[in-house]
Amino acid sequence: MLELPSSFSGRWFDGQSGAPHAVRFAIGRNELVVEREEGGAPERHRLADLRIAEPLRNAPRLFDLPDGGVLEAEETPELAAALAAGGHRESRVVGWQSAWPASLMALVLLVAGSVWLYMEGLPRIADWAAGKVSPALEAHMGDQALATLDRGMLQPSTLPPAEQVAIQARLAVFESAAGIAATRRIEFRAMSSGPGINAFSLPGGTVVVLDGLVAFAGKDDEMLLAVLAHEAGHQAHHHMTRSLFRALGGAALAGLLWGDYSSVASHAAILFGQLDYSRSDETEADEFAIAALRRAGISPAALARFFWKIGSQASGQHDVPAWASTHPDSGSRAKHAEEAADADDEAAASAPSR
Repeated sequence: MLELPSSFSGRWFDGQSGAPHAVRFAIGRNELVVEREEGGAPERHRLADLRIAEPLRNAPRLFDLPDGGVLEAEETPELAAALAAGGHRESRVVGWQSAWPASLMALVLLVAGSVWLYMEGLPRIADWAAGKVSPALEAHMGDQALATLDRGMLQPSTLPPAEQVAIQARLAVFESAAGIAATRRIEFRAMSSGPGINAFSLPGGTVVVLDGLVAFAGKDDEMLLAVLAHEAGHQAHHHMTRSLFRALGGAALAGLLWGDYSSVASHAAILFGQLDYSRSDETEADEFAIAALRRAGISPAALARFFWKIGSQASGQHDVPAWASTHPDSGSRAKHAEEAADADDEAAASAPSR
């Protein structure tokens, strides 16, 4: 039997049969010497030629031998010391695992990094990516998103075609007077359930106007135009594109971009949920709408009327658009629009007559 110091018992699998052979092995300087307990010439292998598994608690240490065999031995401090004395060096990961302060620090850094990535990194990457999307590709994203919503939460509009054409004509006149980009595509839809007092923007210049909003505005054309001006603000700042990049992830975005509906068909609710923009997005769209209304000769009071009216029935209602009822509340947004209208009135009153 082996007479080298630090001799260990183990099991050797020769790779040809499933039955293990009982062996003794020793670790010398840069070598492993294995001898079967039933006798025979010892085998010698350079440590550098072996693939030695990392130590695992309550698991044996495995040595992959050059001839295809595997040596298995109980993991003990003595074995680890013999490997170190023989010249084997464990990876840095093993050292970190054995040092709990380092492991704890690594865990803290991992959690902190994950939180930062979710809170800051992904939004920044999404904003960067949204700014790099070509107009044609962004328009295609909007078309795919609408197709997804049409399969779940939306249904065809019941507005007469003549009324749809009239609304589009009024919007075109308003956009020209306000000096804002023309809406690429206006789609009229109804909600599958509920009145749906809403209009929303999709990437690439698509605006969806729901029947409930048209009925809600009634004969107040300026109110309807004020809401559509707000949506034009979302379009101008690519808010929906940014929200999609942040929320849907790579696979769902690929489905939106390339038409693989299978990856997004079940996510219409998630897609529709992205219309609940951030506070800063809503404020930005409100300011855009106020400026556009002014340039078109319409008082920002039209936007205030919408917020006051929608706020009066927001409690307990599910058909109120999220952008109108939250971030911030509709009351403060109505007051802001009213203040803008009052400022315009004061400026007009103080202007010298011609």
